[in-house]
Amino acid sequence: MGCGSSMDTQTNPVVTEVSSEMQPRQNGAAGVLVVLSPSTYVLILINTLPFRHQNIVEQYVRLDEQISKLEGTCPGPRMATVEAWVEHLKGKHEAMLGLEGMGDAAPLRERQRETEEEVLALPNYTMGRQGDPIVANTPTKDLAQLAYNLGVIADARKASMHEDFFASLSESALHLLSIRYYGELLEHTKVRLKTLVESYAELNELYVRQDGIIAYMSGGTYMTRLEESIDEQLETARDTRDKLGSTLEQWRICGLLLRAAANSSTQALKQWRQLGRMIDPKQKLQWSLDCRSLLHASMISLEAAQLALPHVELKYISHRQVVAVKHCNTYLITDIANKARYEHTSRVFTSYESNMSKTCTWLYETFNNTLRPDFDKAEETVSRLAKTLRDHREEVFSAMRK
Repeated sequence: MGCGSSMDTQTNPVVTEVSSEMQPRQNGAAGVLVVLSPSTYVLILINTLPFRHQNIVEQYVRLDEQISKLEGTCPGPRMATVEAWVEHLKGKHEAMLGLEGMGDAAPLRERQRETEEEVLALPNYTMGRQGDPIVANTPTKDLAQLAYNLGVIADARKASMHEDFFASLSESALHLLSIRYYGELLEHTKVRLKTLVESYAELNELYVRQDGIIAYMSGGTYMTRLEESIDEQLETARDTRDKLGSTLEQWRICGLLLRAAANSSTQALKQWRQLGRMIDPKQKLQWSLDCRSLLHASMISLEAAQLALPHVELKYISHRQVVAVKHCNTYLITDIANKARYEHTSRVFTSYESNMSKTCTWLYETFNNTLRPDFDKAEETVSRLAKTLRDHREEVFSAMRK
């Protein structure tokens, strides 16, 4: 996929005609051809371009430099990747809401409204470092009050007696938090998509303006064999760069989610350790619920990161460890009063936090040592060929004007 590769590369590699027709630009992300006749280009030139009284050659060079700079951000391939990610998150979110597979729109909307009202009954969660939504407050005041009234925070015997009951309540509350977290992640991703769509539209507009100049100067045909040869090389290089750009966005998504997961696990571990030194049961209860929400947010971020980069096995974090953390998090409220269980949970959380940090570091190091250099090398090749073609066309166009 490409972010606006300017020519189709299906031409004969052996150039036999100096004046062979230039290929239309192909929009790699959407597969849409921007095909305008030379006469249409001239009409655009006369009616919309601001260079009627300027040097057309200078205008071409300036536009080509702008295009090269914007192309380097790969808005097209990134946009296609984020569009697919939005659809994936939407499907995941709808499945959690119980909307998956429902064909009738009216019952679907009603069911979604009821479920969202239930989820929105939860207090708003705060934003973590760097704006990542990773922290949730107490799921319900009733749960906290019930745990306090039954004395499960300070009495190990009462905690053991009611642990299955509170585990069931905890599972329900965490499911609602999962729905909320995925909903927030979906909305955040839509903002990213909007930014890429705008950049992509800007790039296509520049393409049309530049094509108008080229058509005005050359009639829509290659003027030299060298021009056609360089352009074919440039399209091949762009295709390679654009594919890497799409992968780059996948790693970006995964990296941001892993960073959120690591930050959340660190905050949760700090709260858990401080909780052990508290005396007031109400304060202990509140901190335990906050800790539980932080850990759940971390695991949701980790789960989403794995979905974003499914073909990469994340080091240091195993499925078995995640299951252990989920189990401890489910029984967290009733494990506080039991010293042995509290220490066991502390070890589980400490190991998870440490491994999350290692996983996050490993991903960024792997990215910087592999994909990033490959992309930079591909972009350097595109920039070099684009400049060569720009300089050649500038020379040919200038000679024509003389």
